[in-house]
Amino acid sequence: MRILQFILFLLVPLVNFGAQAWFGDPFQNDSEVLIQPAGYAFAIWGPIFLGMIIYSWFQLGKERVNSPHLRKATYAGIAAALASICFVPISYTDLSWLVWLNLLWHFVALIILFFALRRQLVLEQAPSTRWYYLPTQMYLGWICAATAVSFALFFRDTLGVQFALEIEAWITAIVIFALTGVGLLFGQARGLVSALTIVWALVGIIVANSAIPVIYYSAFAGIVLILAIVGYQLARGTALAY
Repeated sequence: MRILQFILFLLVPLVNFGAQAWFGDPFQNDSEVLIQPAGYAFAIWGPIFLGMIIYSWFQLGKERVNSPHLRKATYAGIAAALASICFVPISYTDLSWLVWLNLLWHFVALIILFFALRRQLVLEQAPSTRWYYLPTQMYLGWICAATAVSFALFFRDTLGVQFALEIEAWITAIVIFALTGVGLLFGQARGLVSALTIVWALVGIIVANSAIPVIYYSAFAGIVLILAIVGYQLARGTALAY
C-alpha cells in the first residue's frame, strides 16, 4: 500500500499540471469571491505536491515501524492522493458543489492522516521523521483555506446567492474569523505548519482585497493572532511539525 501511495503522489502533479497545460486553466472563467486569495498564493500547490512525493518516498523506508497508525496514515494518504487526481476532471465540469465535495474529501483524509502520523511519530526512531511529515501539514492547512473559497463559490454559482458588496465583505470577514479559529486550533494542537499555511492564505486575501477595510483588518488580525500562538509554541520548544 505504501508503494501505491508513492505512485499516486507521483501521478498527482503530472495529472494536475499536465491537464492544465493540455486543456487550459479550468478556473479562468469562474466567479470571483472576496474570500479568494490573490493568484500568486496558489503557487503553494507546487511545494505541496513535491513535499507529498518526498513524504511518500520516506514512508517506503524499511526502517519505518509497522503499526496500525502507519497503516491508517497510508490509507489516508492514498485517499488524499486520489482526491487530488479526481479533482482534475471535476474542475472541468464547472460544478462548484462537486468541487466542494472533493475538497471535503481531501479535508477528511488529511485530518485522519494528521492524527495517525502524530501517533506514529512516537514509535519512530529516526530523528528526521517529523521533517518528512511536514508537507502533510502544509497540505492540510491549504485545503482548509481552499474549502472556504470553494464553499463561497458553491453559494454563488450553484445556489445563485449573491449579496451587495458591503454585505459580502462582512460575510467574508466572518469566514476569515472562522479560518483564523482553525489556525489557532492547529497552533494549539502542534500543527504549526498548518497554522502558518493559513497565514499564507490570509496574506493572499489581504493582497486581493486591500481596498476593502473590513476584510483587510480582519485578515490582518487573524495573521497577528496565528503568528502569536505559533511564536508562543515555538518559544515553549514545540516542534514545527507534530
